[in-house]
Amino acid sequence: MPKKLKTSLEAKKNRLRRRFVNGIGELIGAIGLLVSIALLCFLFIYAYSYALSTPYFEIRETAVRGLKELTEKDILTLASVPPRQNLLAVNTDSLVKKISANPWVKNIYVGRELPGRLVLEVRERIPVAMVKQASNFYLMDNEGFVFKKVGKSDEVDLPILTGAGSMKKEKSKLLLSALDLLKTISTSGRYGYLGAVSEVNVDDEFGISLLTDAGLYLKMGMDDYENKLQQLDVVMIDLEKRGMKKGYICADLRNVSKITIQRKNASGKTESGKKGKQYRT
Repeated sequence: MPKKLKTSLEAKKNRLRRRFVNGIGELIGAIGLLVSIALLCFLFIYAYSYALSTPYFEIRETAVRGLKELTEKDILTLASVPPRQNLLAVNTDSLVKKISANPWVKNIYVGRELPGRLVLEVRERIPVAMVKQASNFYLMDNEGFVFKKVGKSDEVDLPILTGAGSMKKEKSKLLLSALDLLKTISTSGRYGYLGAVSEVNVDDEFGISLLTDAGLYLKMGMDDYENKLQQLDVVMIDLEKRGMKKGYICADLRNVSKITIQRKNASGKTESGKKGKQYRT
């Protein structure tokens, strides 16, 4: 056999031997990796099962936070967490669903504080008005969501929302503006002279109008409400200086550059000025 051919055959044998040895090594490595993964999975399952059964993670305290209208008892009754429940075994989705069944609950967060505290963070709906549907009144929150029928035990002192715009299922921009206006008046502290708003009317053609317990009827129109209230503040100061702030006052603020004021006495008759006093700004 020629020496060159013999050398070539030996080289091929060596390559095949190296490939075989490398293949065996890779196979052993892959088997070792699979065994390691299986062992880790077994240890994880064992540790998890042990954690679910050990008394160390039993719920010893349930903290309920964020309540105003509801009580802690209300939430715990809805949650109905079994005694000696393991904290890690709590089904948070189920808890959220059960607690959200209460109409006052807007959002609920379920958290765990190891080793044994369950945390229920509740965000309640904030009612800003009442709407009448059929023969009953319902509470509406600041997002225009009607969420609860007003019962005999409910102590509410909220303005009544009227008008075709308040009854639509689809929340109109005007309705949301009316709710924002109510929030502004009640929380800013700048409009105490208005008194408490007793009724809000939402009309797609004429806009928003307010009736307050201070004897004010305000035609607010479609927009620019805060600026209109600021201009009205100036007008009311002027009326007070003139001694003309008594009785019922109708303020047309739809055109902020020409505010019209009409005063009525207790009997409903318009006083001084057939068309009312006009203020230009």
